[in-house]
Amino acid sequence: MTSASRERHSSPLRRVRHMQGTRSVRHALSYLLCRALLGFLALLPRRLGQAIGRGCGLLFYWISPRHRRIALANLHLAFGGDRTPRQRARLARASFAHAGMIMADAAYFGRAARLPLDRLAVYEGKDHLMEAAAAGRGVLVFSGHFGHWEMVALLQARLGVPFTMVVRPIENGRLNDYLARLRGVTGNELVAKYDAARGVLRALRRGRAVALLIDQNVRGEGGLFVDFFGVPASTTPSLATFALKCGAPMVPVFSYPMPDGRLLIRYGPPLVAARSGTISEDILALTRQCTAILEAEIRRHPEFWLWMHHRWRTRPPGRAPGRDEPARGALARSSP
Repeated sequence: MTSASRERHSSPLRRVRHMQGTRSVRHALSYLLCRALLGFLALLPRRLGQAIGRGCGLLFYWISPRHRRIALANLHLAFGGDRTPRQRARLARASFAHAGMIMADAAYFGRAARLPLDRLAVYEGKDHLMEAAAAGRGVLVFSGHFGHWEMVALLQARLGVPFTMVVRPIENGRLNDYLARLRGVTGNELVAKYDAARGVLRALRRGRAVALLIDQNVRGEGGLFVDFFGVPASTTPSLATFALKCGAPMVPVFSYPMPDGRLLIRYGPPLVAARSGTISEDILALTRQCTAILEAEIRRHPEFWLWMHHRWRTRPPGRAPGRDEPARGALARSSP
């Protein structure tokens, strides 16, 4: 489909979003709406606010055909015939609801910074993090958009191992600054991913933890293609590169909502990067190892991963996007 054809077939809302002349107005309205929504949610009990967030996530599943198609196509690529279409749709809805809960929970970050830690989270493997941090080389904590990754980062600073978080700034400057203040309320600092190397190296030299999410598609030539659910996916080499350059241990972390409203946060044993071949070979091998750890966790709890992200969008030269024709068709139709 040509760009002109896509423009004719896109929704009016999508066309307005891409009009340059409306940018400042859209950004101002988005900022005010976000402040108002989070301010309203902050007045409510947290469990109620989270429930509203889940409802909004489910609403987004139904009103955004594009993101719904991406999620269902990704689930098809990942699980193929192991799950029925009904099961995949159920997982997609659970994933959207979970993402909505995380977004709504930002309203309670300030409250979470003051509450006793044992009312918010239960930790497993915390010693893995503390021992890695005690080595004095900093620590690379990695995960994906899985579980409640934002709350994991918010609370880790309260363990005495604050984060330097590598994030992608959003285009709306006022909204970006507001969200950055919320994420930094416990002492974390943010580094823009487009110019992160210097900030990450400085943070590791200071003995801080650096947070890296390794599950998003990397566009252009900067990614390494490693298997993710059996399908090559363009993956960031940053985690492996920093580990090999600085000798900082890598600690995986994952989280899971508990029935009582708390978060189970589990740190895994640290991985230590070691040179065994050329630097490019070592980076590729380490990226594969860390991606496999993430994949295994998503397989165990797929409802907690962000399936609406176009994970397999960037393809190796000459390669189709997936295992079978139905999934390829769904991905093609979902492309903007």
